[in-house]
Amino acid sequence: MMTRTRSSAVGAVAVLLAVVLLAAQGAHAAEAVSKEYQIKAAFLYNFAKFVEWPPASFADASSPIIIGVLGQNPFGGELEQVVKDRKINGRDVLIKTLETVEQAASVQIVFLAAGEDARIPKLLAAVSDKAVLTVGESDAFASQGGAIRFVLDGDKVRFRINLTPADRAHLKIGGQLQQLAKQVERSP
Repeated sequence: MMTRTRSSAVGAVAVLLAVVLLAAQGAHAAEAVSKEYQIKAAFLYNFAKFVEWPPASFADASSPIIIGVLGQNPFGGELEQVVKDRKINGRDVLIKTLETVEQAASVQIVFLAAGEDARIPKLLAAVSDKAVLTVGESDAFASQGGAIRFVLDGDKVRFRINLTPADRAHLKIGGQLQQLAKQVERSP
């Protein structure tokens, strides 16, 4: 008799535990970042590996590389996870949420999501004399002078590089990164 009661109790606990775990997984899935933005987060980190900034871009040799996300953040916490405990050329990599376009002048890479197109002219003006790599998602971003634009090629995330804005920002985009790009161009 005791065994049946104990067995029933263990079974009930197991069922309850399964329900709790399924509910937690469902909540986590709702908060999960899409595969597209997981890949874009990894790209942003890797862009920093293959771009050379002028020494004056950093206060000193130990200053971090800062990736700023202006406005809407489609990455959730994914970008922070990608850079966690990583260094590039001895520098920590930090993620910063930017509220204003003026704050973009204090980072090395700034990302602007597609829904933020109204901010493009002010953003590009704010970083026009700074060594900031601009990365966006929309056609408008590319046509108005952004340096790197993410594009979807079927179900793959790719990117296009416009070397002209990078040159103006005194950034050197490495040949390896250029080879990975879907397209590399120079536009006025």
